[in-house]
Amino acid sequence: MGKRTVCFLLSFLVLGTLLVVSCSGPSSTSSAPPTQTTTTGPTTTQQATTSAEVPQYGGTLTFAAPADPVYWDPIRTVVSGIINLTHEQTFQGDWAKGKAGGYGTGDTDWAYADSDLFDLKTGYIAESVKWTMDSANNVGIVVYKIRQGIHWALDRNNEASRLVNGRELTADDVLFSLQWSTTYSQGYVFRNNQELRTAEFTKTGPWEVTVKVPLAGLMMAVTRYNDTVMIVPPEVVKKYGNMDDWKTSVGTGPFILTDFVSMSGSTLTRNPNWYVKDPIGPGKGNQLPYVDRVKALTIADASTRLAGVRTGKIDQVAMLNRDDSMTLMKNVPELKVDFSDSFQGRGNPPLNMRIDKPPFNDIKVRRALCMAINYEDILKNYWEGEGQIYTWPHSKIKEYAELYLDPADYSPAAKELYTYNPEKAKELLKEAGYPNGFKTNIILIQDEVDFISIYKDYLSKINVTMDLDVRELAVKTNVQNNKQHTQMITGDTAPIAIFYNGQPISGVSHNNRSMVDDPFINAELVKVRAAMLTDQHQAMRLYRELTKYVVEQAYVIPAVTGSYRTLWWPWVKNYSGEQNIGYDDPIWPAFIWIDQPLKSDMGH
Repeated sequence: MGKRTVCFLLSFLVLGTLLVVSCSGPSSTSSAPPTQTTTTGPTTTQQATTSAEVPQYGGTLTFAAPADPVYWDPIRTVVSGIINLTHEQTFQGDWAKGKAGGYGTGDTDWAYADSDLFDLKTGYIAESVKWTMDSANNVGIVVYKIRQGIHWALDRNNEASRLVNGRELTADDVLFSLQWSTTYSQGYVFRNNQELRTAEFTKTGPWEVTVKVPLAGLMMAVTRYNDTVMIVPPEVVKKYGNMDDWKTSVGTGPFILTDFVSMSGSTLTRNPNWYVKDPIGPGKGNQLPYVDRVKALTIADASTRLAGVRTGKIDQVAMLNRDDSMTLMKNVPELKVDFSDSFQGRGNPPLNMRIDKPPFNDIKVRRALCMAINYEDILKNYWEGEGQIYTWPHSKIKEYAELYLDPADYSPAAKELYTYNPEKAKELLKEAGYPNGFKTNIILIQDEVDFISIYKDYLSKINVTMDLDVRELAVKTNVQNNKQHTQMITGDTAPIAIFYNGQPISGVSHNNRSMVDDPFINAELVKVRAAMLTDQHQAMRLYRELTKYVVEQAYVIPAVTGSYRTLWWPWVKNYSGEQNIGYDDPIWPAFIWIDQPLKSDMGH
């Protein structure tokens, strides 16, 4: 990701709608909101709260994750802390629009909101993108102008990398990647976006790629082909069949994957030929990245991960709950901390019920389960009062405030779902034919057991026995991707960035874990997607109205989500707690630097 800036041009023509997103390059710092035109120039709003320190090259950044990456093939996944550091998309988030070490504009905090708003994006592999709507022929058209001068990273010790040999990226590479993502049966886009399977891809110029899709699929084409599909070298895919082996990793990103040991971790080394420059602050214009290496450790045990931070062996830790973060800050007061409401955006997972199967196909059963939970008590006693109760279908996020339906605007039927009433819940179960309750099960991972056990206990009070079926992360991921759960399964509500696709409440996406197929919802989402193409804020308002109906249906048992914090050692410079720079793009290591003398002075 980077911190370059974006120029946006929206022209609403009599004969159609044209949206142009252009960028003077990942090192630029100009931007403007949609419906305006700007010329290249420096960002005028900067938060100069950080003392000017000269960035240093070298050093190693170390962080940890609870599990190995599920997939290595960039086409099979939308996010991986490793793959996003080695591969790139056409458009990604603009680092300078966040805090950026105190020098950014602060339009977002790039925490867990997965923001995909157009005015927070910038060009990477594509210099510009424009889309048009041909209503007469029911066709949507997306045109990419590919940036010249980008080269595939070269690792002489890697066979797949030698095959590509550091050549310049071409429009043909982008054409192949977009098409492959849409036709490869294991590809993320193929699995989740059936509406794009008829897309047509054409090279329409030496550095231009054009995509045509049915008009109803244009919004998803724009977002998926902009900031989901990672660009891969065709010769590697053609030789190996796919890129499932980590040794076939060849990308254009800031780092090169040079080693991986299962349940131990990954090592990435600096790509000396990355085309991106530092866009803002005292290092503006410097070649990125700064650090020589990134170590991504696999540490399944949470206490071990925390010990690693405490002893300085791990430089940064994200998504810590209140208790763990407070304990760390007490034991290591030198740690820096960032807390933002955005961290609540992808918190604890709702309990998804398969509404296409008994007993959850009966709305009385679903409402009973919701009313059996004391949400206020969970917020007070589990999260110590910090967090959100009303998280379905999305939590309240700064950048998407217009999307959020305030609980005060809920209908009486919706408000009742959040009112603890076990006696009413029992009555509903009796009316549904379950006077003595029933047994069910929920598939989850070990890290979710403590939280879901609270729900298990509440449900037992209305005679519903919920067994916890604990799976390894990779196994659970495969189950949810293939819709193999028969009762209940945990899982987040999908990134708020793609609210218009309605993945938690419609379609074939694995995020629709409750198997919702409601004609009214489907029809309303068509309107939302159409609005997204011309006015994102209007689309959010339409979705908010739809939420009034969605909440009443009790498709999930909502999860009370708590506050989370990111902590890091002060030698990690130019960092402000960022996580995803854009849509599921954890590329922040490309912009930070390590103050090695300070680290040494602090005894590490």
